[in-house]
Amino acid sequence: MLIVCDSSPLIALAKCDKLDILDRLFKEVSIPVQVYREFSVSGKPESAKMITWAQGKIDQPGDAALLRAHTLSLGPGETAAIALYWEKSADFLLIDERKGRRIAAQNGIKIIGIAGILIAAKNKGLIDEVKPFLDLLLHSSYYISDSLYRIALKSAKE
Repeated sequence: MLIVCDSSPLIALAKCDKLDILDRLFKEVSIPVQVYREFSVSGKPESAKMITWAQGKIDQPGDAALLRAHTLSLGPGETAAIALYWEKSADFLLIDERKGRRIAAQNGIKIIGIAGILIAAKNKGLIDEVKPFLDLLLHSSYYISDSLYRIALKSAKE
């Protein structure tokens, strides 16, 4: 299975020291070069960790896919991630921003966010609990709504 990633969930996984979860859940992880540029800025939190992990995963969507995705009026990272999803016929798009998720879903794209990744990791036995990671993210200014928090814990049977 192939997952294409946007930057916010990758930053969240880096904060949790769990970027490796993606490698263990998916056969292939693809990061658009535009997304890589967003998180690889020197001095950004977690950037060194993410740069190292991302090696061999960076890809450039083609012009035709980018042109199609530009009509969606999203930021450069989300646009490139959707373009790469379409171009590679990916299984999932890892994205957390509300507008990006809504537009992706409206375009038939299978989306998953940080909560879904953590639940899948627990179900596969890669982590013992979801709650400590959600709590860590909440305390580090990562936005998770109260309803998503409750739904994620219920789905994880915690």
